[in-house]
Amino acid sequence: MWGRRLFGPLRSSFAQGEARLGRLAMGGSNSPQVVYTVNSHYSGKINVWKKGGSLVLEVGGYPQSVSVNTPDLSQRYWYKAVEAVSHNLIALNPRGRGIRVLVIGVGGGTILHLLSRNFPEIKIVGVEIDEEIIKIARQFFELDKISNLEVVMGDGGEYVPAYQGEPFGLVFVDAYLGGNFPLHFEEENFLQQLWRIAHPKGVVAINRTGGFDPRKFRELLGRVFAKVEMVRIPLPGFLGGMGGNSLYLCK
Repeated sequence: MWGRRLFGPLRSSFAQGEARLGRLAMGGSNSPQVVYTVNSHYSGKINVWKKGGSLVLEVGGYPQSVSVNTPDLSQRYWYKAVEAVSHNLIALNPRGRGIRVLVIGVGGGTILHLLSRNFPEIKIVGVEIDEEIIKIARQFFELDKISNLEVVMGDGGEYVPAYQGEPFGLVFVDAYLGGNFPLHFEEENFLQQLWRIAHPKGVVAINRTGGFDPRKFRELLGRVFAKVEMVRIPLPGFLGGMGGNSLYLCK
């Protein structure tokens, strides 16, 4: 479906703001264990790890999602990202009534679970290109328990330009295959389409990790959006200085 080379070289950064999971498998009876693995046409090797009662969805050595019962979830990227966009949603409606949200890149659904929990009356559309990811999200990460969620199988790069419905109060771009961000999501034409489908008082949030030029990316966003704010989300604990996520909030 991609039709062209969309991804840059594999990066040494911490995709989704976490350290590579390969290190976690070493030693100790309390180490994470792989409970499911599959090879995907789009994502390559996918693993589901379990430690205690919590789960991690890992793609190509990078954690994409965690279960919402993860003990330190409040210190992780997913929680802090939802916290960052919540102020704008609250301004539209405290419970999310009448607000439509688009999430490009469903993964295991961590972001979607948190949005639904915080704003029980929002309507969420989640676009995911990898069918295997959706199967895993349903089997292990309780995706189907999000009653206000519509899942669309497909390429976000095609869904956004074709969309002609009601505007979204939040458009959240969280699309990674392993550690790679789709390069066509950096194109100005695509960003203009994100602006087009967003509510005039809404926000477009774009998650980036390492392996890109922050200055150039912010300049690009500034050509499309009137206001661009970058929220830095460091890795938890002592890893904080080693990497993290940059969440761009655009209006």
